[in-house]
Amino acid sequence: MNRNHLKFLRNTAIEAITGQRIREYESKAGVPVSLPVPIEKIVEQVLGLRFDWDEIEEQPGETILGGLVVEQRKILLNEKHLGLFKEKPGLERSTVGHEAGHWDIDVDRAKALHPTLPGFEISSVVVKRLSTKSKLLVEVLNRAMTDDRYLQVYRRLTAEQDSDEVRSAVDRYQSAMLMPDWLMREAAERFDLTRWPDLYRLAEEAQVTISNLVVRLHRLNMIYIPEGTKDIYRSKDEYTGQRQLF
Repeated sequence: MNRNHLKFLRNTAIEAITGQRIREYESKAGVPVSLPVPIEKIVEQVLGLRFDWDEIEEQPGETILGGLVVEQRKILLNEKHLGLFKEKPGLERSTVGHEAGHWDIDVDRAKALHPTLPGFEISSVVVKRLSTKSKLLVEVLNRAMTDDRYLQVYRRLTAEQDSDEVRSAVDRYQSAMLMPDWLMREAAERFDLTRWPDLYRLAEEAQVTISNLVVRLHRLNMIYIPEGTKDIYRSKDEYTGQRQLF
């Protein structure tokens, strides 16, 4: 997919792409997908990608969770941050989903898998880093956001979400893959989404970070959190109506 097209890739298109991948996996596995979505199996069996752990070179101030070795159809997770992955449940799954999004809707695979002349880059906008064990050049397509405080991350991911078309598209891809619309609607019948304890229980069931869940539910218009508060409403209209009562 042409990178310029990502700017105009609407949520409905991303929902359709991730939904199709899940349905393809269900057809192969012969069972319906439920929470937590088996992201690793979908990536392996549908997208044809492999996984590996290695140390990825980082520059000062960088935190890199993973990257793609495109020529080998491989997602590389940075073993420098094993402690972070263990500390923040759901972070590894979101990293896998993020890299899968790059492969599925971002990377020009026809160009990337074709041999290039020395000195010519596959893409001028990705960061190139070496992995220490394999000495392979990795396309680092995922800059980590390790601050998991829900409000900061919520604001960061929702403010001007389409200004960086690539970041927005792949983040929407991973959240739609890990939290499909129909499974979130079903979960809303079992959890009170206006209560933080319920949200944390749902995040645990889906095996995602709480910030990822909050952003996803906001994008689906299933919750609304006024800026500067921790209060949760079912919609912006509900919040506006409540304010008018005072």
